[in-house]
Amino acid sequence: MYTRILKTVSLLMVSMVLSVNALAAGGDRPKDETGPVETGPVKAAKESNAFDDFLDDETLLGGKFTTWVEFASDYVFRGESETNDGKIPSLKAAITWSHPSGFYLGYYGANNLFPGNDAAHNNPHINALWGPYAGYSVKDIAGSGINYNGMFFQYIYPGSRDSNYLEMFNYLDTQIGNLNLKFEYSPTITDWFGVKGLQSHNVAILPSYALPHKFVVSGGVGYQFFNNHGPNLDANGNGKEELNWVHWNIGVSRKMFGYNVDLRYHDTNIKEGHHDFYGFSSNHQIVDSRYVFSLSRSF
Repeated sequence: MYTRILKTVSLLMVSMVLSVNALAAGGDRPKDETGPVETGPVKAAKESNAFDDFLDDETLLGGKFTTWVEFASDYVFRGESETNDGKIPSLKAAITWSHPSGFYLGYYGANNLFPGNDAAHNNPHINALWGPYAGYSVKDIAGSGINYNGMFFQYIYPGSRDSNYLEMFNYLDTQIGNLNLKFEYSPTITDWFGVKGLQSHNVAILPSYALPHKFVVSGGVGYQFFNNHGPNLDANGNGKEELNWVHWNIGVSRKMFGYNVDLRYHDTNIKEGHHDFYGFSSNHQIVDSRYVFSLSRSF
């Protein structure tokens, strides 16, 4: 009798040992499972944390976002006031996604005010400018110390679709001690302001120099010229098209309390009565000399 009891106890112990070994080896579950199946609140919590981690990440597809804003007394572009001679202050903003490869995408917006024929002598159809941009930048090309930045920008005037156009900005620059020399060539890809057959080109030299106490003096001289294969644009009727102009600026800037502070003088060579775009008493005020004060910040 005792022999039978001992045999039974021995069989039970052997069975328990085999069961423990089987559990340790994972023999009680399918080979493709690595843990208990999570359902209900546990699964929902983990998925929620993963979503939060995605939104909290500072990168998207390997790139980072930056934002730029500027408040200024006027908006001057190639010597021309974009706020009808500073009738209203200028507010600009841009958001950019930049990839380490040098590729970037963004969107730009600004308020706008052009001369026109409404009661206040403004253009009632154009009061804003915005649009997407895409570009590529590369530094120290082939060890030359020359950097390149190229960008396509689509001008969109929400109240005047016929004025929309596409332009490509191209910049080369190099650093020589405290002096940075930058060169620009920017042609339009589509018709300038929607004028059929009219192509715009801007060439400029844009130097800047670092001064003591982190001040920077900078400026530029540019030439805006056109190729016209479209309508006759001799608006003043003197027998020739006078479309091109020279523009220049000089100013000083410094970063103060987290903001870039800039004071700048702008001017052009456009004379009243001698230009087919801006030579008239109704709009010449937007291309005469002016000082502009601005505050900007990137974050």
